[in-house]
Amino acid sequence: MCIRDRFSVMLLVSLSFWGVHCVGYIDHLLKSVLMYISPINDDPPLDGKMQPKVAIFIPVFNEEPKIVGATIAKTALINYSSFEIFLLDDSTDAEIHNALVKLGERFNINYIYRKNRRGYKAGAINDAIKNLDNDVKYFLVLDVDHRPKPAILKEVIPFLEEDTSLTFIQTPQYFTSETKDKLSLAYSFQQHIFHKHVCRGLNINNAVFMCGTNVIIRLDHLKEIGGMDETCITEDIVTSFIFHSKGYKSLYLDQVYAEGMSPASLSAYFTQQMRWAYGTIQNLKNVLLAFFKSPQSLKPGQWWEYIVLNGSWYFLGWTLLLWLIYPIAVLLFGVRPLILGSVNTSFLIFIVMIGSQFFTSMRERGYRIGDLFLAQGLFFSLFSTYIRASVYALVGKKLDFKVTPKGRTKTISFVQLCPQFLMLGSLIISIILGLWRIVTGQITTPQIYVTLCWAIYSATILLFVPFFYLEEIKKEKEYEDRNV
Repeated sequence: MCIRDRFSVMLLVSLSFWGVHCVGYIDHLLKSVLMYISPINDDPPLDGKMQPKVAIFIPVFNEEPKIVGATIAKTALINYSSFEIFLLDDSTDAEIHNALVKLGERFNINYIYRKNRRGYKAGAINDAIKNLDNDVKYFLVLDVDHRPKPAILKEVIPFLEEDTSLTFIQTPQYFTSETKDKLSLAYSFQQHIFHKHVCRGLNINNAVFMCGTNVIIRLDHLKEIGGMDETCITEDIVTSFIFHSKGYKSLYLDQVYAEGMSPASLSAYFTQQMRWAYGTIQNLKNVLLAFFKSPQSLKPGQWWEYIVLNGSWYFLGWTLLLWLIYPIAVLLFGVRPLILGSVNTSFLIFIVMIGSQFFTSMRERGYRIGDLFLAQGLFFSLFSTYIRASVYALVGKKLDFKVTPKGRTKTISFVQLCPQFLMLGSLIISIILGLWRIVTGQITTPQIYVTLCWAIYSATILLFVPFFYLEEIKKEKEYEDRNV
């Protein structure tokens, strides 16, 4: 098989794979719009005498004390008669540790410090559970970058009280879109896509994933499965799978009860996505093993979610790579353009998906067409991160748990963005050379025009990467000028 034929096969497989995930999103969207019914009604919340005790866990690891303090202050304002706040501190920075101790004293909350990081966030939660009183029935997990609203317990706990078979309730991660911060705007768009219609679609299949924060869990159910899973750096998805495989129920409540902070820099964003990608692929191996051992433990719709849509999502890094390389190969290195044929189906599905994302997001959050391209640019920038994560996870390379940096972070280095800049430069050169060959009549096949449009679209999307980078440099300079 010649190089062109091999490339054709790889491109066909990758675009078909992309098409499957586009179909998955459209399926979630249709279920969200046509089948999801909000359980929220006008029934009065539980009165003070009937409110079961809730523990609120705020796990921290070298987090900026100012951000932690702001979250604790918001949490203390929750309108509920019986709850306790626990600050779970795994910090290794002595200065931060001392500041957090003072925060615990200042707010008069429970402060738990661990010198070891066994199990990372999952281990911190499991150790904290041992310190709970016997009358605690549920616990809420809040990351320090999510500020809860006063009604979160009073309005959510009644659903758990009403249905004793319900194990956990996940509420949205909602990020405000700061129009002056393009990274924040792009990130909020991305997360809205997932936490709106995807999660509502997951709810129809009883396959809602715990998303690490803004989730309330029934304590005795967690104890029955042995606690939060400590073997994977994405403990939330693994524990969700264990719950569902043992027949427990979950619920996605589409009501914003907390507002989050977007990653402060590309570096922070890549750190977050690396952890999510690595942990999800790490878990996929366990999910596949469980499928072959006990296929009846989940329903087909749940297996579809855990194996295909969630489990294989981060392999899209390879698809993105082939997407970007194809026009370069044709225009720059003279590879004969492909006659796409059946691949057009994947393109059509992709266009439908992008269109549906834009119009629903515009109606729900007021996003503009430029915001869609910002989000696309941020997503395309991840191809090298996802590829690296998939390789590490498949070969078993150990990756430590790294929290998403909060607050002011160091500007990402130019070296870290070399794959993106190299790809962008190659696309620009290939577009110029392709145009020259078309004008001079060196290439006359109709497919070359499709390839040229492909290259222009890809380059336009990747142009947002240096845009994000330059914005970070500007923010860094402004910060330094303010502190001179």
